[in-house]
Amino acid sequence: MKVRQFFLYFLAVNLLFTACGEKEDCCVNPPNSFKTGIYVVNEGPFGGTGTISWYNPETGEVQDSLYEKANNGAELGQFVQSLTFHDGKGYIVVNGANRVVVVDAETFVYLDTIGGLALPRYFLPIDNQTALVSQWGFDGLTGSVAKVNLTTQQVVKTIPTGKGPDKMLRNGNQVWVANSGGYGVDASITEISLSNDQAQTQAIPSGKNPSTLALYSQKLYYLCKGYFLDNNPVGWLDFIGNTTPGLEVPAYSDDLVVDSDDGNFYFIGGGQVYRSNAANFQNSLSVLFAQPAYGLGFDADLNLLYCADAKDFSSPGEVVIYRTDGTRVGSFRAGIAPGEVLIVP
Repeated sequence: MKVRQFFLYFLAVNLLFTACGEKEDCCVNPPNSFKTGIYVVNEGPFGGTGTISWYNPETGEVQDSLYEKANNGAELGQFVQSLTFHDGKGYIVVNGANRVVVVDAETFVYLDTIGGLALPRYFLPIDNQTALVSQWGFDGLTGSVAKVNLTTQQVVKTIPTGKGPDKMLRNGNQVWVANSGGYGVDASITEISLSNDQAQTQAIPSGKNPSTLALYSQKLYYLCKGYFLDNNPVGWLDFIGNTTPGLEVPAYSDDLVVDSDDGNFYFIGGGQVYRSNAANFQNSLSVLFAQPAYGLGFDADLNLLYCADAKDFSSPGEVVIYRTDGTRVGSFRAGIAPGEVLIVP
C-alpha cells in the first residue's frame, strides 16, 4: 500500500520479455519448486486479493499467483505489501488482512499465520526465533513495531514508533525505522536497540514522511515522500548528520536503493528513475531514464534495475528491466499493482 492506497484510505477511512526478441509463455507445466529468481509482490485490486509472481531471468519464464496455485486456490487477501525469505520460509505481509502468511520458501505451500497485527507493512528477521513487523495501527497513525516469536508465531511485544512506520534497516544491534506518516505527517526516524527493545525517535534534518532508508559509508540516508496536504508537496533525499541542505526531489519519491560498490543511489519519482552519488551528494542528482514505476528492485551483482509498472492498478502490470547505465534490457508481466521486487540470487 503506497501512494495509491494512501490517498484512497485517507479519503474513504500472456508473457512479454524483450531481451533481443519476444518470447511466448513457457509456463505450460509450472515448476513446483522456487529457489532463486525475481519475485514480484502484487498488491492486487481494491476488493480483491494480492498475489506473488516469479520470473526466471535465465529462461524468461514467468509464474503468476504462486500462493494460489500451491494452496488449491486459497487467496492471500487484500493489499499484499511485502515478501521476506528467512530460514527456509517466506513471510508474506498482507496489509489489508492484518496478518503475515508464512509459506514454505521453495513451494509456497501454506505453513502458518502471524496475526494480532494492525495494518502491517514490512517484516525484518532478527534471528531464527525473532522478527520485527512494522505496522501503522488501525487508525493509520498509532505506529509501532511488533516483536514476533517465530516459534509460536505470536506477537510478544509492541514497540512504539512515529506515525506510519515503514521500511526497516538493521545495522548490528540497531534497527532504524522510517516513519512515513501513515495517514498523517511525520518527520522522524526511530532507532530500536535489539539488546533491550528500547526505542528512540529523532527528527530528521529535512523533509517529511520518510519511507525508505539506505546505509552507505556509515551514513544513514533517507528518502522522503512529502506530505500530500501541503500546497506544494516535495520529496527529500538526505542523510542523518548532514550539515548542508539535502536534495529536493519529486513528491512521492520512493524505494531508495544503494550500490555499495560505487555509492550510487537509485530511486523512483514522478515517472522517472533518479540517480545520485554519495561522493558528490549535493551535485550529482540526475534523471537516469523515464519509466513509470510503483516499485524498484536492484540486482547489485548484475547492475540491473527492475521497475514495477502498475499501469492502471486494475489490470496486470509489468516489470521493466534496465541496466544502471539507463539501457533498457527487457520486460515481463506481473500481477495487478506490482509494488515490490525481490531479487533472490
